[in-house]
Order: sequence, then C-alpha cells, then structure tokens
Amino acid sequence: MNETHRLAIVGGGSVAVSFLAQFIVLIQKTPIDFPPIHITLFEPTGVIGQGTAYQADLNTNLLNVPANNMSLFDDKRTHFLEWLTTLSKDDLSRYGVKEIDGNDFYPRPLFGRYVSEQFTRIVKLACDLGVTVRVIENAVVAIERQQSRAMMLRDSAGGKYEADRVVLCNGNLSSDKFEALLPQAGFLNSPYPVAELARKIPNSASVGILGSNLSAIDAIVALVAQGHAGPIHCFSRQGRLPSVRSTFPTKVSDRLTRNSVHKWVTEQDGHLDLACIYEQLQKMILSHGYGDDLKDLLGADNSASDQLDWEIETSQARQRPWQSVLASTNDVIDLLWFYLAPEEKQQFQKRWMPQWMSRRAMFPMKNALKLQELMRRRQLYVHGGFQACMPVKDKDVFEVSYENGVGDVESVRCEYIINATGFSQNVEKSADPLVMDLLNSGMATSSPYGGFKLDFNTGSLIASNSEIVDEITVLGSLARGTYFWTISMDVNARLAGEQARQIVNALVVQGDKINVC
Repeated sequence: MNETHRLAIVGGGSVAVSFLAQFIVLIQKTPIDFPPIHITLFEPTGVIGQGTAYQADLNTNLLNVPANNMSLFDDKRTHFLEWLTTLSKDDLSRYGVKEIDGNDFYPRPLFGRYVSEQFTRIVKLACDLGVTVRVIENAVVAIERQQSRAMMLRDSAGGKYEADRVVLCNGNLSSDKFEALLPQAGFLNSPYPVAELARKIPNSASVGILGSNLSAIDAIVALVAQGHAGPIHCFSRQGRLPSVRSTFPTKVSDRLTRNSVHKWVTEQDGHLDLACIYEQLQKMILSHGYGDDLKDLLGADNSASDQLDWEIETSQARQRPWQSVLASTNDVIDLLWFYLAPEEKQQFQKRWMPQWMSRRAMFPMKNALKLQELMRRRQLYVHGGFQACMPVKDKDVFEVSYENGVGDVESVRCEYIINATGFSQNVEKSADPLVMDLLNSGMATSSPYGGFKLDFNTGSLIASNSEIVDEITVLGSLARGTYFWTISMDVNARLAGEQARQIVNALVVQGDKINVC
C-alpha cells in the first residue's frame, strides 16, 4: 500500500495542534509501515497554536483551569506543568511566574507559547517519521467532494488542495448578538486582544461591558491593569459573576467513568434525564462531607458585590467539593449530554445554561480579589436584568437599560461598549465563508444545540440527507452541540485523541484495523 494519504487540518489553534500532536505520536508508537502521509494545515494568521484564547496578550488573561490539568495530550495531563519546569527563571518572570505550582492558574499567553513550541517539536518528529507537514497561510473557504470521494479544499487565494480526510478545527465564530451596533464608533465586538483595549478606550471613559462571565472578567482586569480610571459597568441577565475557585482543591475519589455511565444508562432504560444526573451529582458532593455544599452549588441570591464577597470568603476558608465534582465530569460530559433526551437538552439550554455557565466556568482567586477591590472603591458595578443597549442619537454614548431588583427599568450611559457575551455557536447566522459553504452545499447541517450536527461516535459531519460524511470530522467549538463542553482544553484533547486514533487505525497497512494504545 504505497498510495499517499492526504490529511487536511483546517485551523491552527490549540485544538488543531492537540490533534496533530496526538496523531504523530500514535504514528510513532504503531509498529507497522504506513503509506506516505502528507498533512496540510491551514491557518490564515500564520501564527500556530494560539488562536484567540492563548494569543500573545496581557498576562492578566489567566487560565481558568489549574496548570496540572492543562495539556495537549489526553494521556499526559501534566504535560504543560512538566514543560514549565524546563523554562528558566527569567523566562517565567516575563509571565509573572515566581514559582511552579500545579494548582496555580498561569497566564494564557504562557500556555500559548507551550502550544507553539509543541507544534515545532511535533513537526520535527513528523519529519523524522517521514510525514510531511506544511502550513498554508490562507483560510479555507469551500470544500467539495470529488467523484473519488476525496475532498477538494479551496482557500481564500484560489488555491486548491485534495485531501482524503479533513479535520475542522476552525475555532470560534464571531458574536452575532449585537450586530446592529457593529457600525457604531465606540462599540467593540470582542474584548480580545485585551492589550488593545487601552489604546482604543481613554482611561477616564465610562465603559459598559455586555456579559458578566469569564470574558468580561478578562476585559475588566486588563483595563484596570493598563491604568483605566473611569467607571466600568457590567450588564447581564443574571447579574452574577462566576464562582471563585476554592484555594483548597478536593480530590474526587468516586469519579464517573465512561464505563459507569454506560452501565448507569442501561439501568435507566437507555436514557438519562436532568433529575437523575442531578441526584447522582448530589450523592458525589455529599460524600465529601459538606452538607451545605448543595446550597453553595446553586449560589447565593444576593447582589453581585455581596455574592463576590461571600465567594471569596468561602473559597479562602475551605474546600468546595461541588467545584471539583463538576470539574471531574469533564471525563464523561459528552456522554451525559448524548444520553439526554432532546426535550431534556432543550430544557437545560433554556432554563439552566446561564446558571451552569456562572457556576461551572469558575475563575481564580487572584482575579476575584482584583474585582472585589474595584467594587469596594465603586469603580466596578454589575447589573442584572439586562434589557437593551442602544446608541444615543447625536451623542457619542450608548444607553444600556436593565431591570433593577424591584422590577423598575433603569439605564446607564456609557461612552464605550465591549461585547463580552462570548462567541457565537449558531452556524446558521455565521458569515464565515466555509461554514456557509458547508451548509449551502448540504454537506453539513446545524445542530439545535450549537455548531454542526455530528455523528457522536466519530465526530463526522451529518449531511442534509442524513448521510454521515466520514471524510470530514469536527473538533472544538463547532462540535458543541454534539459534545457540549467543548470550551475546555481537557475535553478537546480527549476528543482530538479519539479522532487521531480513528484515522491511524484506518491507515493500518495490514487489512484489519487494530486498536492503538
């Protein structure tokens, strides 16, 4: 079998590098002869491994996961931590790191550097194995299936490339929530890169931030770190900041495993509902001996400042087992989502998703203390009951209206608005040329829960005629509707490893597929 296998990777962020790295390592570990393998990676920025999340930016952008669980490799969860030990003190000091602690939350640009260096290392390993890797600095704008079933990719410069397999790691889609404000001066549709905020916003200006989750926190901390002295107002439906991670992590001894979930589903007649999942999580939380932890899980129903004070006090004082229990579900979160009935998924999306995001997507103490200080000196305000954001006619300001705690509508005028509500997951509304092409051609369909509709077992696209498009698989945010929690690096690394293993198995020279360790 000498025919060349052509693999295309669309996107060059952390998920793409995770897939590539695990694919090459599997090739190295599999003791057989492979056909020649040519890999083409498309990344229009030319910067590999960083994407929006881990791009070169301010060190105030912190990881929201401890260093000991950040890795490109699913089977080497401490790989990033081990890499940190190879850096000099001078290197670490550039990122504000004084000592290495697996429970610490390091700057995201530092993780971006790790990913970039791993890409360089893995390309060299690929070369040693006879695998060709080339980078095309153009965006893929269309994919068409040939009669041979190979895929023809066309890029933004008109280049054409044939591939036998395509892995889509496109990254995040731009927010579509405030499109009417895009032409307005003073409106920023994303806080990233946060290093640019001070250049665009005078340090005495009043700033409104739409959203109060992790992206909003990045924007707030970055503005103040660069000398911003004007008032900052956050607006969201809930008016709540995320939970603050406890400084006393809990070791979860009774983690759910994929085997235990399959067994559980069999006992539940083939499906799960939200109630039984909540009951299981309750048992796991209570087994760690904190009877009040269930109330803690739902969060205090106070003002944002009181809630933050309570979060900080609690997280500095003791373990909060529910945080570790929820984090441990990353091992099986896609299975739990898969086995929920459609009506249960719809209920979760409509009723529980905002609360899940504010509790599950936690942020570290270092930034929590900064926000607490800003609230105490009355520079930062967090408002719930968001209604609308509108430009004021003939004035260079925006008026943001919200419903206060007693049901009255109030408003605040802000000179600048930052959209920190997160990235879009609605492919139907996307202006991305490749996304539009795949939908228009019928090669892809949208999932009602975000991203593309995929075959759960393989990650392959499901076409408009319900056919599984085996030649194209998806990773990252566009896989959200199928695998749910695809904003987490450990989940993405696991899914990337599974897809890499599938492709390696399919490449085995000797007839039957084998299982790769």
